[in-house]
Amino acid sequence: MSVVVASCTLAQLFSKDSIVSSNEIYIHGELTIPEYQRPYRWGEEQIKKMLSDYQLFLSDLANSDTEYGYYLGSVILHQSAENGRLNIIDGQQRLTTLALIAFMQSLVNSAAGKHPAEFSLSYDSPESQQQIIKNLAWLKNSGLKQIETFDAAKINLTLVVTRSEDDAYRFFETQNTGGVRLSGPDIIKAHHLRAIERHNQNEFAAKWEALGDLNPVVGALVKGRYWQKLYNRNVPSHRQPHLVRTAVVNELGESTGKGDDIAYGRFERAYLADGGQIDKQAQQGYELRQPLNSGINTIHYLSYFEQLRSKYLTSKSKNDTKSINKQANGANKGAGPLSNFFNFYQNLICQLDGCSYVKGLYDTALLIYISQFGEQQLDVAAKKLFRVIYSPRVSNQKAVRENSISAFVRDNPVLDWITASYTPNMCFDYLDRFHFKTDPANLAVDKNSVKKRFIFNVLNYLEIDVILSLSAQELANRYTAELDAFILPLGHGTVGMDQVSKLRNNGEQHG
Repeated sequence: MSVVVASCTLAQLFSKDSIVSSNEIYIHGELTIPEYQRPYRWGEEQIKKMLSDYQLFLSDLANSDTEYGYYLGSVILHQSAENGRLNIIDGQQRLTTLALIAFMQSLVNSAAGKHPAEFSLSYDSPESQQQIIKNLAWLKNSGLKQIETFDAAKINLTLVVTRSEDDAYRFFETQNTGGVRLSGPDIIKAHHLRAIERHNQNEFAAKWEALGDLNPVVGALVKGRYWQKLYNRNVPSHRQPHLVRTAVVNELGESTGKGDDIAYGRFERAYLADGGQIDKQAQQGYELRQPLNSGINTIHYLSYFEQLRSKYLTSKSKNDTKSINKQANGANKGAGPLSNFFNFYQNLICQLDGCSYVKGLYDTALLIYISQFGEQQLDVAAKKLFRVIYSPRVSNQKAVRENSISAFVRDNPVLDWITASYTPNMCFDYLDRFHFKTDPANLAVDKNSVKKRFIFNVLNYLEIDVILSLSAQELANRYTAELDAFILPLGHGTVGMDQVSKLRNNGEQHG
């Protein structure tokens, strides 16, 4: 590993003069920001903190006999062998903010007849440009007094310069920098854009930024890849963001291989009586659990699943919101299957309280189903998955906590049931074999518990009469029986009333 370390002031770094390292190697080159870096996102809060810390430093300095500088921390640079430029790998948020402060100070100095300092960084990202405009406006209107005392010669930093881009990112991925903390998607973005040919990096950097916030879909993908029977791994709690970040970086960054952009779809083949065969069109898209290669493969994979999530599983996914909301809540008579799905997802799933951890598993299951079967019987799949995945909401006396979802998946590998299925009906068969009981605890008539509200909301949505006078045990039995009677027959053709009655009676007897 070829690494050079040097201490310098911000003034030295901005001056473009050579800086001597600890082992007497000269560091020289133009500071640049690689296209694959995340946009500039520091805002008013981070600027205020930086200026406040600097003012506190000046106050301490005034009461001290020592001459020391305000320490900015380390900045990681990769020196390109091609053009000698110093690519900023870690520190761009701090350096850009300080460059804006220096720029505003130079305007003040210029107006006062003083020679302005010169330093420039350019951003092509529209998000970065808008943030820079906002920050300059804030500095002009609110921060001028604070930057009057700004002195780049009194700001010290440590430069870590590597000759290898990979070495630079190994340092980068272990940094715990202040300000806007790096998320898993921020880190894997750099990992995959670096794996792409340089002449294509700008194109894919723009493609990545157009995807927006990838944290929701990345969270769902990690759940889908971790929660499997043969290779089960614990999904870190959201209360441990550093472990979440590590899981994302490992699964969708470091563990990816080298190779082509491959989508592992399923290919349907029908054999003819004469021995011939008909190959039907392969599934379009990627398998959620498929192996991934660095670069374009993983970027396309993430883009594909983010498009699915955006289309089907967000508040923006109601393509025809008004017409869907005009339809009846329950069976949506006369509505198409896709409208039925959107109605069910938006008007029930998204409205249920106290179900965020359950919904995380539910959304992951839907992504796997849609990636395998598209919109085939999606409305049916949504209801059958609901019956299984939301069962802990009523079968557990306590609130459904994050770790209990992991335990539920270990005992009931619902995601494996989907991935092991070759047709929607095969998937439905797996789901229909699942049985649950509704616990009557917290369902007493005089209690307005979260569990009771959940049951009433589901029954009301399904247009099933809610009888307020039922005892806790009767209400528990009724919920199980009615939900089974409504959902189990779906996808299996027309069901007579005698079968529905039988399902309900079984639920009452065994509930």
